Amino acid sequence: MQPDKSRKKIEMMFDEIAPSYDRLNHLFTARRDIVWRRKIVNELKKKDNRFYNIVDLASGTGDLTLELLKLDPDKICAVDISKNMLDLLRIKISDERLELIHAEASSMPFEDDSIDLITIGFGVRNFANLNESLAEIRRVLKPGGYLVIIEMFKAERMSSKIFNYYFSKIMPFLGNKLSKSKSAYNYLSDSVQNFLTVREFTDICQENGFTHEKSVNNFIGVVNSVYLRN
Repeated sequence: MQPDKSRKKIEMMFDEIAPSYDRLNHLFTARRDIVWRRKIVNELKKKDNRFYNIVDLASGTGDLTLELLKLDPDKICAVDISKNMLDLLRIKISDERLELIHAEASSMPFEDDSIDLITIGFGVRNFANLNESLAEIRRVLKPGGYLVIIEMFKAERMSSKIFNYYFSKIMPFLGNKLSKSKSAYNYLSDSVQNFLTVREFTDICQENGFTHEKSVNNFIGVVNSVYLRN
């Protein structure tokens, strides 16, 4: 059964787990999530593009936002539907180039063709309507602008039994207990198992007008970084 991805559900859930979000992300990935984000920025530094205006969409508490500042943008906007996540981001990052925006992916307050780079860190599988969100992203991205996504996708091949047990049983139990949530980390597991493979996802992106440059497998085919161009 598909998990509930309504704005109300997602906003309430991430507001609830915001205080423990960073700590549990680092715990459950053995801090590899930090390395994956840095690799994205290092890859973007190799591009010919100059990223003057950046949007970190579904920014959460801003771990990727913080890394993106290394690209030396003129302005960076952190966009998220969780006010509690943005409140924590405001504490974490103090930079005059940063603007925080409480909004969802399918309705962003930016002009057409105005953004050089949009990133989404572990948020795209929470979008209620993927096609609407991709259309909105294309609207605000400049021609030739980049969309870079790091996400947990459904594995194309069966992962190990040990990982499957950890991801579907142990992590939800520990995550809910440590975050004091009843079900947020069950949603995490369900949302990955009911999402797309990285190949299915890139096919949909291309159907929506993006050019797929490459995908990078960060962890056993589940965590991937996807580089797309408008």
